[in-house]
Amino acid sequence: MEDYHIHSNFSPDSNSTVEEIIQVAREKGIGHIIITDHFELADQHANEIDVETYRKVMERYSLPVGVELGWDGIKELNVDTSKFDYVLLSHHFVEEPITQESYKNYLLRILDIMERFDGYHALAHLDFPRRYHPSKEPFSLELFDIIAEILNKVIRNGKILEVNMSSFKLYNEPNPSLEILKLYRSLGGRNIVIGSDAHDAQHVGRYVLEGIEMLKSIGYNYILVFDMEWREVKI
Repeated sequence: MEDYHIHSNFSPDSNSTVEEIIQVAREKGIGHIIITDHFELADQHANEIDVETYRKVMERYSLPVGVELGWDGIKELNVDTSKFDYVLLSHHFVEEPITQESYKNYLLRILDIMERFDGYHALAHLDFPRRYHPSKEPFSLELFDIIAEILNKVIRNGKILEVNMSSFKLYNEPNPSLEILKLYRSLGGRNIVIGSDAHDAQHVGRYVLEGIEMLKSIGYNYILVFDMEWREVKI
């Protein structure tokens, strides 16, 4: 069991302490966790962490120092990501009304960000805007050429694709969807991590087992875990 996307009260949208998160993880038998609080470089979600204080807290509990770096591709990148053991790259802006055109623009922005910034380990919740579509409509197959370009860049650059289980409660699929995960595998992608995207300590590990079963059902045999370095673990 692992959960590599968790938010504590270092994020503005969580009230859970690091101690509470660790306790719940122990109770649930989750052996590998990384807390990834928001460092948001985007005006509408802006949140900056005091990195040295944050590091000291994580190190006090012998946890890897993780962060979810949200960037709009516009605001100045004023953070040294080498200070983190695990950087989860995300992009949270979506034009409304949310349509397939919004999806396309979102993907193009991600591609642009990836071309200009390499200081991250994993790409978070690739089809994130689907969570906010009125009917949770999947990304159209017409967008899969752009998605394939993003996934190929993940593979070529030795990055990791996150399977984010927060959307499972909304429409029984992770971000990215199973079809996108199948595409990733067909392109030769195998670097996978799983996260709950928990904003409450009680949700740590939520739907991770379901995510592992889904991955196995479409042909994945391994996920990555971090113990000072990355290694594959059979699922």
